[in-house]
This record gives sequence, structure tokens and C-alpha cells, in this order.
Amino acid sequence: MDAAALANAGWRDQMRTSGQSRTQAFAQRLIDKGYTSLLVRSFAPGAANDDLNLVLWTWGDATRARLALIDEEGRLSR
Repeated sequence: MDAAALANAGWRDQMRTSGQSRTQAFAQRLIDKGYTSLLVRSFAPGAANDDLNLVLWTWGDATRARLALIDEEGRLSR
């Protein structure tokens, strides 16, 4: 998956045309292979190349898909 495909604003049109966008098909292939998340560059307005999003589609208490929040500065608990 390349940056142009990830940043493509036409994903809704892709869904209308084929039922699934290219990025959704990519995520499904990862899910089928057992992946539970993906770290991907942010394409939000003003985001720099090193701004990242963690995309989670499976998480819980099990070790394989466990999510542990580390907020040592307390910024997320306010």
C-alpha cells in the first residue's frame, strides 16, 4: 500500500463503485493474516511525515491483541 492510496480522499467513491475501498481491502488482507493493528502516517491537514496514527481493529485482554496505555505525563487522563 503506497502513500497515495492511503491519502486518497476518494475512498467513499471506491466503496460505492466496488463495495470496498482499496484501503479497506488492504486492512482485510492484514486481518486475514492475523494482524490486529497498523501504524500508519497521518494524512490530516497540517500533519508532518512523522505524525503517525495507530489503527486498531482488534484488542482486548489477551496477550496477542492486548492494548496497554502508557501515559506517564497524565495527558490522556484529564
